[in-house]
Amino acid sequence: MAALREQRSLFGEILDWMLAPLLLLWPMSIFLTYLVAQNISDRPYDRELGVVARAIAQQVSVESAGAGATPTVRLQLPMVATEFLRADDADQVYFQVLGARGEFVAGDAGLPVPDEERLPAGELYFRDETMRDEAVRVAYIWLPVPGASGDRATLVQVAETLEKRSRLANEIIKGVILPQFVILPLAVVLVW
Repeated sequence: MAALREQRSLFGEILDWMLAPLLLLWPMSIFLTYLVAQNISDRPYDRELGVVARAIAQQVSVESAGAGATPTVRLQLPMVATEFLRADDADQVYFQVLGARGEFVAGDAGLPVPDEERLPAGELYFRDETMRDEAVRVAYIWLPVPGASGDRATLVQVAETLEKRSRLANEIIKGVILPQFVILPLAVVLVW
């Protein structure tokens, strides 16, 4: 009888030794799943946001006003296109066009300007920002101003709140975490 108790005690210690790493790895797995899900959910929405930013950039025209004068920047965006931007039922979408000296041309005046050093013109960039106390993802492009020095550029940026991204990330997490709720207890039973 004493040998059986000793064997059960030893078995309990082995079980504890094997289950502890499983129980420690599970929260780590949940955290890593969250990070991966956020990254995966950002990709398609960043791509879509970039397409909108490039489409607006194609509607920007810069008219030279002569040597030394500030060029005139105009946005030729039809009202229908502006309404289309605002038609998103899940997220709020903002856009902004600033002239070569930072003057407001069109869109939402409150959209923050990037505070980093000006990046090369013509490339699409992304950053996270806050607009009206909400987190937003911003796609932006610096457009070169013909005939002006390299430090002058027109800024086109489009921002979107993060509701759709959060929904997609949550769906990914549910799809991965729910099976873990089944697998972990099954692993415990099998180890036991």
